[in-house]
Amino acid sequence: MKTNNKQIISGQYETYTDGNGRQIIDLAGGFGFQVPAVIEAVSHQADRMGLSNRVLMSEPLIALCRRLAELLPPPLVSSYVCSSGDEAFEGALKLCKGLKPKGNTLVFIEGGDYGSLTYGRCLNALQSYQEIRRFLGIKLVAVRNVRDLDAVDWHDCFAVCHTSTLLDEEGRLRLIDPALLDQLYAAAAKVSAPVIAVDVQSCLGSLGTLFGFQRYHNSPDIVVLGGALGGSAIPIGTYTCSEQMAYQVYGRSSPAKHGSTTAGNPMACVAAMAALDYVHDNNSARQCLDNGQILAQALNAFGAVACGAWVSLPLAVDVNAVDLCEELYQRGVYVSLPRGRELILRCPITARAEQIQRASTIIQETFSYVLSHAA
Repeated sequence: MKTNNKQIISGQYETYTDGNGRQIIDLAGGFGFQVPAVIEAVSHQADRMGLSNRVLMSEPLIALCRRLAELLPPPLVSSYVCSSGDEAFEGALKLCKGLKPKGNTLVFIEGGDYGSLTYGRCLNALQSYQEIRRFLGIKLVAVRNVRDLDAVDWHDCFAVCHTSTLLDEEGRLRLIDPALLDQLYAAAAKVSAPVIAVDVQSCLGSLGTLFGFQRYHNSPDIVVLGGALGGSAIPIGTYTCSEQMAYQVYGRSSPAKHGSTTAGNPMACVAAMAALDYVHDNNSARQCLDNGQILAQALNAFGAVACGAWVSLPLAVDVNAVDLCEELYQRGVYVSLPRGRELILRCPITARAEQIQRASTIIQETFSYVLSHAA
């Protein structure tokens, strides 16, 4: 694994060792590195049975689907297990197309991260991938505010999707306007267009709730999970819908048949259940809120604002974001390059408070150094 061409050799929780032997605190989100409880569970499963093809049912696959049915709000009980969250999102859209085959319009809240596969790329960069969109035969309608809903041909809509957070036009992290979500869900319900909550980046507690969409009171028709769900051990993604919806499209076909070759393999399912056990046993949602507050309070003088374990930090116009991120890395903190003029700090779900406190001190010192030199 490489980050900015810097090798990652080993790690645990929020900290990893790079190719030069330096200890780096990772603030790019996710579950965390080599969490013992997850790795032990996966290793034990590997001794029994590792991979299996998608038409073979296994005890861990059944157990994971039952677990998700218990955790997600009714009537979301039918889960389809994929090899990643991005793949699960594509599968969810395939399901929606099966429900409304004559529809060609896909409505989405702009500014979210919808992944890196075909549909995800189109939604993330609306002005790009024109040829792909023509090939797919879809019309994308981006929504930023309530007024945008009037531009939608709702009778042609086959799906509506949203993430739990977004980056606005200036790259600032924020929650979605609840009033916008309310009207979006209401409009979709009138034409029976299923709503997909894409919770790949924000599941397992990072926003202070087990699933990111629980920050709102709306109930989606399909939930897509991934990212942290695999416990940073084995990639996995799922999309979950009602039994009625699943039967309408797939009939009595096995849920195992609607993913890639090794999707839903025993090790991946065990990793997901171990990750779910960890966040439950350690009250990770609460810990994520606390870690976000540690960062935000320490960086309050720089305008930091917390959203769960994620903290947005505005950058002055004279600060070079690339140089700043490199300086942070050299001092021991990894942060993803911003899309706009805000640095987004994402504490991993398993991050320890003392390491987040240490990271906040490094960021304070680095900001003071960079700002003084910029002046």
